[in-house]
Amino acid sequence: LMFYWDSPYWYMHSGMEECAHEALRQFRGSKTDIEPELKEIINLVKNEPQKISFIDGLKKSFLERKYFEPLIILNMLFFLKLLSGKFAIDFNAVEVIQKVSSQFNEYLSAVFMALIYLIGSLLFIPLVKIFSRKILIILSAFVMGVSLLVLGLCMYSQNYNSMQALQDSDWLPLTCIVSYMVAAPIGLCSIPFIYLAEFFPSEMRSVLGGLTIAISNLELFIVVKTFPNLEEVMGDYGVFWLYAAACFSAIIFTLIF
Repeated sequence: LMFYWDSPYWYMHSGMEECAHEALRQFRGSKTDIEPELKEIINLVKNEPQKISFIDGLKKSFLERKYFEPLIILNMLFFLKLLSGKFAIDFNAVEVIQKVSSQFNEYLSAVFMALIYLIGSLLFIPLVKIFSRKILIILSAFVMGVSLLVLGLCMYSQNYNSMQALQDSDWLPLTCIVSYMVAAPIGLCSIPFIYLAEFFPSEMRSVLGGLTIAISNLELFIVVKTFPNLEEVMGDYGVFWLYAAACFSAIIFTLIF
């Protein structure tokens, strides 16, 4: 990054038009006509509402409804995304995979989870251009919820020696993990980050976006840290059912808001 210019938008916003011109030239290539895009950036900066300071932004975030309402809605969606278990399962990937299939060693387990997530992320690129944001969240959360529900049933049958049909289906738990990891980045675990740029008013986007990320990181720490404790209290099947309930709650929340 030391050899690259900063964002042209940032340079223009800081009054450094020549630097913005050079930055855009570097990013678009010397053979590209950058003047139309440069004029568009200039117009955006001129028509942009006055920025609000961080302290004033915090006050407005909880006092004015036009800032408070989107902040609550998006933070709730982030909370349900984190409670869906994606990151908790990521951090405990080795343990989870070895529980459902003893064929994987600890090194292959982490590689397998990362590869499956990569496939889902690649599928997200064309799908986000075809379907609406809400449809992707609902479809993704539904597949994740069903996968976790069935995975919990498989774990329950193994622990209590019941539901013989599930015990005989060695392929089912691993299939649930694969479908869950593919579905996660297609909607529920990706769309909330897009909403950070689209949901908040422009004059408060940096404050509200930063506040949302800070809160979600705190929630992420709590969810990941409590995963082993929840397993002791609820059993592994109970934790998966809890995460499944969060996925189905995300569907209801998306349909309402």
